[in-house]
Amino acid sequence: MESDITYAEVKFHDGSNRKAEIKTDAKTNPKAQVEKKTSPKILIALLLVILFLLAGLCVLITLYFQASSRVPELEKQMAQQQQNHTKVLEYIGCKNRTSAQICSQFFYWVCPINWQMHNGKCYLFTQTKLSWEKSRSFCQSSQADLVIIADKMEQLFISNTTKTDIYWIGLTDKDQKGIWKWVNDVTFQSPKFWNCQQPDNFGAREHCVTVGADGPCGASSLWNDAPCETEYKFICQKEAEDRKMDFTP
Repeated sequence: MESDITYAEVKFHDGSNRKAEIKTDAKTNPKAQVEKKTSPKILIALLLVILFLLAGLCVLITLYFQASSRVPELEKQMAQQQQNHTKVLEYIGCKNRTSAQICSQFFYWVCPINWQMHNGKCYLFTQTKLSWEKSRSFCQSSQADLVIIADKMEQLFISNTTKTDIYWIGLTDKDQKGIWKWVNDVTFQSPKFWNCQQPDNFGAREHCVTVGADGPCGASSLWNDAPCETEYKFICQKEAEDRKMDFTP
């Protein structure tokens, strides 16, 4: 470490004043030592302040871009609100359900818990086994009835659910032998999904119909006539409840 040079005024006995150089070591000058030690601290403090300011600037920039990115979303929400408003005005013009093409978009279907929905109808595939009559009474207690299979798509939906389990359906010839009727008193004509060699009225006592049994030809999930007092699982069916759409955002 180099020595520092200090100039001091010295007064001699002859009365003259002269300047003399006095070399001092930094180690013997505490004030100089403190100044040298504090200088890096000041630089570090300034650096920290700069970093803090840069961080704050970054936060502000981030907030700005986040706010800017929400603008399209807000515009989209506003457009949706305007569309809902238009639909509400159209809905006011719907007088009854006969305007199906216009009004159907304002309704949706719901089924009770544990019921399955298919094409606007609700189906309950029970695990309880009852006779045909008791099965129908159970369904009616739930404002439903034993299932009426109207077309191939409905038959496919039911067969995919029942697999090889046997379920009662709402078809019988109890009132007039050989004249099969649905529980809504409509005479059964078509479509027909009998298993092969069915109905056979085996023992002259099979007057109610099941779905899901394996037939003699190996086909499953088709229809078979069976004694009405036999206890099987059963399928209840009712119209799904329609609800009006809620346009509240």
